[in-house]
Amino acid sequence: MKKSIAMLVALFTILLASPASAQDATIMLAHGIPDTDVDVVVDGSVVIDGFSFGDMEDLSAFAGQTLTGLTVNLAGTDTVALDLGDFAVPAAGNFTVVAHLDADGNPSASVFENDTSTIAAGEGRLVVRHTAAAPAVDVLANGAAAFTNVSNGDEGQADLAAGTISAEVVPTGTTTPVVIGPADLPITEGASLIVYAVGSLDADNLSVLTQNITGLGSTPSVVNTGNSPVDNGGASTLAIVSIAVVALLALGLGARRLATVQG
Repeated sequence: MKKSIAMLVALFTILLASPASAQDATIMLAHGIPDTDVDVVVDGSVVIDGFSFGDMEDLSAFAGQTLTGLTVNLAGTDTVALDLGDFAVPAAGNFTVVAHLDADGNPSASVFENDTSTIAAGEGRLVVRHTAAAPAVDVLANGAAAFTNVSNGDEGQADLAAGTISAEVVPTGTTTPVVIGPADLPITEGASLIVYAVGSLDADNLSVLTQNITGLGSTPSVVNTGNSPVDNGGASTLAIVSIAVVALLALGLGARRLATVQG
């Protein structure tokens, strides 16, 4: 994602204007709304330029601070989709905030608290989050139901033996049709693999985003993020940059305005 001089100046200004605090927060932002790009502006300067579907950002740098004059603009324009004023950034906790489509296909946002408790030796954690425009689903692991009746905005979680599982997403109570997958998911010892179902069943663009929290065999150390579309089974590591935490909630509302304008 591009970084302009204006962005760096804006971030530096925010840090100077805000009191120092004990930053004990890990907050990730994920963009799970297809075909919707926005710019996030703080105090008149763009701090997120062209935030796009599949992007994931680390928001932790602003833990415990207040952002002033926050607006969401249509990407590449000065048109304000939403004026959110001043907002306080959470100071503690481990969260992922996801802009996504609700079950009816409308832009929405969900906040998930990530479980960073210790994982037993030889095991890894699998978390599946339903953030797609689709009805309730079951998640199959190696052909057997691992999570059942997961609705939009909900999640399922389990600690499993380290290894690789073949995962499929199907309408709840059935084994067909497979709406996502099959996809091989690596269960790594001491790590939590978080899988987000995103996109729209009706629009035929369902895919997944992944987030990996490592170091849970003892103390969490590094958060790696990636975008791994199901259609090609690949995975790529995304660059992590520091931005404003509350921007994601703005994105969910700003995306609704953008969809209206585009429609």
